[in-house]
Amino acid sequence: MSTHKSVLYTFFIAALFIGTLPLHAQSNIDSPYSRYGYGTLDNHTIGASRSMGGIGFAIQSGKQINIKNPASYAAIDTLTFLCDFGVSLQFDYMKEGSLKEHRTNWSFEYFALQFPLARWLATSIGVLPFSTVGYDYTGGIKNGTVRQTGEGSINQAYIGLGAYLFKGFTLGVNVNYLFGEITNSSTSISNIDATNATVFDNTLNISDYRIDIGLQYAIRINEKNRLTLGAVYTPSKKLLGKGYISGGNYNTSSGNTSYFQNDTIKLKNGYSLPASYGVGISYTYDERLTIGADFTFQSWSKSKFENSTSYFNNYLNAAIGAEFLPQTYSNKFFQSVRYRAGLSVGRSYPLVKSSTGNNDLWETGVTLGAGIPMKRNKSIINITFGYTNRRTTPTRLVTENEFKISVGLTFNEMWFYKSRLH
Repeated sequence: MSTHKSVLYTFFIAALFIGTLPLHAQSNIDSPYSRYGYGTLDNHTIGASRSMGGIGFAIQSGKQINIKNPASYAAIDTLTFLCDFGVSLQFDYMKEGSLKEHRTNWSFEYFALQFPLARWLATSIGVLPFSTVGYDYTGGIKNGTVRQTGEGSINQAYIGLGAYLFKGFTLGVNVNYLFGEITNSSTSISNIDATNATVFDNTLNISDYRIDIGLQYAIRINEKNRLTLGAVYTPSKKLLGKGYISGGNYNTSSGNTSYFQNDTIKLKNGYSLPASYGVGISYTYDERLTIGADFTFQSWSKSKFENSTSYFNNYLNAAIGAEFLPQTYSNKFFQSVRYRAGLSVGRSYPLVKSSTGNNDLWETGVTLGAGIPMKRNKSIINITFGYTNRRTTPTRLVTENEFKISVGLTFNEMWFYKSRLH
């Protein structure tokens, strides 16, 4: 085995091993709003898209994996192999009235591969979070206190195909396997008898699949100018898995729990995921400048949770993003870096309840990033600095300010290529 192939093989095995980490380490989030529904949703972007406000429905590149629209897979050439994985460091600042809190977390975020199967067909496989739950806070109740905690994640493993149909048109499908477990717990302690507490645990164990269907149409205006339109549809479906509900009396002195409730339910009858619709447009000049916009709608208000459709809002999100490369071929470092920026505004899916009624949860995000080329090959180090603000309206509850640093590596290698130089 040549040194070149040995390095690739070693990297592949290491990345595949690292790619299993999200199955165990995706509770690294602190947000009181993750207690609602299935937790905080991931935006399903990797690599360059993360720095561009999360856009991807109309992004088409043979150098970056774009899982947001499987139709984009067909843009890869027949000699290219892509491997992408990323980690992040997150700083959360929460404020409610005069109360403030700060927490820091890290997480392994995603792992993905993409490679061609034929001149007109390519595939991608990977794993990333679907949603994450993580919170721990204590509040007052009549004659006592209650501690609310939550942890866990729903992960998403996918395999997708993207095919070139005819001039400008590509079609793609992702088959996603959702799996994981999220647990929400509450512990109530009376001021009268602090040695006894009432504990309730609600655990959802998910094991299901869903599909994404994507379409892209690239319009070649001339040699240097291209306009791309994209759309993605994900059907709604009943959610498969099991739920475990338990309640008991916990003795704080002995540590023993006496359970008075222990039930197992099937999720199919009372839980579901919504239909999702996404459209996007992008403009590319000379493969150096890309500007794009996405809009997403998800019909969460029709989705069941605990056998009710009164828990959720319809999800809305609009995003814009751009990437600029000063020179296609340059020996100067700053001329060869891809500069990226993005902005997103949206209403998340939970209906946040308060004493004054239901509240909407709004999110605003700003991203800045860069794609730094590695010497002697086509691989890219992707760095993203992101800021997200979460707030409720009309009643202002907890305000979250999240700062995230994401670092990813897009490994770009040529398949079936032998150098003539020895």
